[in-house]
Amino acid sequence: MTTSSSSTMLLLRRAMATAAKNAGAATTEVAKAPGTGNPKKKNLFDVARLLPGWGIGHKVAKSHWKPHSYYKLYDVKLRKDAGHGVAWGIYHEEGVEAGKLQKISGANKRCWKYVADGPERTWQFVASQKTVVPDKEKMES
Repeated sequence: MTTSSSSTMLLLRRAMATAAKNAGAATTEVAKAPGTGNPKKKNLFDVARLLPGWGIGHKVAKSHWKPHSYYKLYDVKLRKDAGHGVAWGIYHEEGVEAGKLQKISGANKRCWKYVADGPERTWQFVASQKTVVPDKEKMES
């Protein structure tokens, strides 16, 4: 009689343990809201895509760099998918220009951010950029 009662107790324990595991798994699935977790980090072109003129004249930096270290973008060449490409800029360290115009290495790595100081745009900078000027003859017609 002891063997049947011990086997019954063993079955009861297994059933209780299985029920507890299933209940715990269900609560964790329900508690986790969609969209939570770490968002996908952006490469340089994902950041530049959100800026006017593909970020030309704006400041971008890698997320692990020291504050006030950034690249000022001067040119961006994109691949067909517009998610990859090549970018050129001038590196600034501690807010001071620390190099000449160069190809930005690691532009396709997912660790880039926009530096919120904004572009140093002046009227001279805007005027120096190549802009399309409409013909007066076409505008009069």
